[in-house]
Amino acid sequence: MENNSIEMPEYLIEQLENGTLEDTIVLDRNGNWWHNGNPFKNRKIIDFFNKSIAKANEGIWVLQYDKYIYPITVEDVPIFITGVRFEGFSDFEKVIMNLSSGTEEILDVNTLVYRNSTLYCTVGNGEFPAKFMRSPAFHVLDRLDENNGQYYLTMCGRRIPLKQDG
Repeated sequence: MENNSIEMPEYLIEQLENGTLEDTIVLDRNGNWWHNGNPFKNRKIIDFFNKSIAKANEGIWVLQYDKYIYPITVEDVPIFITGVRFEGFSDFEKVIMNLSSGTEEILDVNTLVYRNSTLYCTVGNGEFPAKFMRSPAFHVLDRLDENNGQYYLTMCGRRIPLKQDG
């Protein structure tokens, strides 16, 4: 989940442009991995892929491990929030997110947006869009209030307007 100036090899760019890429690897909108239309089932491979997502300079999502780079299709977002927990109270409250990359991150509540009946935010210092899986989304939305048609989340000692997109 980083971008340290990753350049796609020229032969892969050509294969992408020509439609001759040997294998297709897809991360679908539900966080499932697919290889040539077949689901990955091996948990170790899935975890490895989730930890290896990066964005190349060309704007293409890739799996990157050391010098190995391979383009992937990301249907929605590259990162999923798989769990949340609230720590502290009032102004000292933090929302800790478990990410599909195997890491934890504190939620930047200012990046929350509700789109297509789903809760999203950004992670990685605002670089990567992320999608809340159902259970963590319900956990956050449990703090939802409505006033005159405007929706708010009460957390981290604040009343945060929930942006809606679409």
